[in-house]
Amino acid sequence: MRIPSIRLAFRLAAGLLCLAAAASVNAKPAPRLVVLTQAFAQFFDATAQVPEAERIKRFRTQFATVLPGFYAPRQRAEAGYEKQIAFSLKTFPEIRTKYEQVARDFPKAFAQGQQNFRRSFPDYRLDVPVYLLHSLNEMDGGTRELDGKVVGIFGADVIARIHNPATLKPFLDHELFHLYHQRFFPDCDALWCSLWQEGLAVYVAAKLNPGATDEALLLTQPRPIRREVEPRLNEAMCSLSAKLESTKQDDYAPFFFGRANDGPFPPRYGYLLGYLLVSKIGETMTLDQLAKLPPDKVKPALLGALASYGSCP
Repeated sequence: MRIPSIRLAFRLAAGLLCLAAAASVNAKPAPRLVVLTQAFAQFFDATAQVPEAERIKRFRTQFATVLPGFYAPRQRAEAGYEKQIAFSLKTFPEIRTKYEQVARDFPKAFAQGQQNFRRSFPDYRLDVPVYLLHSLNEMDGGTRELDGKVVGIFGADVIARIHNPATLKPFLDHELFHLYHQRFFPDCDALWCSLWQEGLAVYVAAKLNPGATDEALLLTQPRPIRREVEPRLNEAMCSLSAKLESTKQDDYAPFFFGRANDGPFPPRYGYLLGYLLVSKIGETMTLDQLAKLPPDKVKPALLGALASYGSCP
């Protein structure tokens, strides 16, 4: 009587193995950190004696396949993009030692950062592929849409320039929050959306790192923001209020781009304004509630926080 049972058990086990094998074949690999930093260093060495114009041409051809869509002009003019390539190649020797150290150390820091972040947001998971690369001096971290898909980007070149052990954990908390937050707050073009996304990311980094300085929260890049904005805070908030609905890059840039602007306030001052507004909203909400606040509730909350800073002309 045992033999049929054994045969049946064997057949069931074999069937389960087949199902598991089929599932394994069809399953997509889990998103992970992909390190692409070596591509830039190898290109730099291999083309060291090539004239600049030809070197730039070769770069564009070769890097079109390193991460398709990232190494492309996008919103930049062709001439501006080629200047960006030339500058990145020219200045690479200045950062190379630290750049290579970032390439070695960042994967471990990223894994530890995710583990730490999950303690505050237990439902965090890595949903998109993440790349560590030379960003052509564009970014230390952020998300990009490439070929219709969102990916995470960490720029080893900018990390090498502006980060140190004191800033790395708050920086990772900030960027991991962006990767987490996209599940609950879809991106949109209006300036108020970026104000919420960036202000909340700074706020989360501050909360997860008690006592974090403005430097650790990147509120001193490219120069200290608070000391120029706080004496004129009402005016700064009014400048923001007037642009909340704008989708124009010229309106967005002074608040969130690191380049110099013609206005009265320092570059990236929108990060501080967003942080201050979210801090007011956060007085009555938990981090989890803030992270999952639906878009139709976000804008009224921002408007209420803005109103607390007084009326505008």
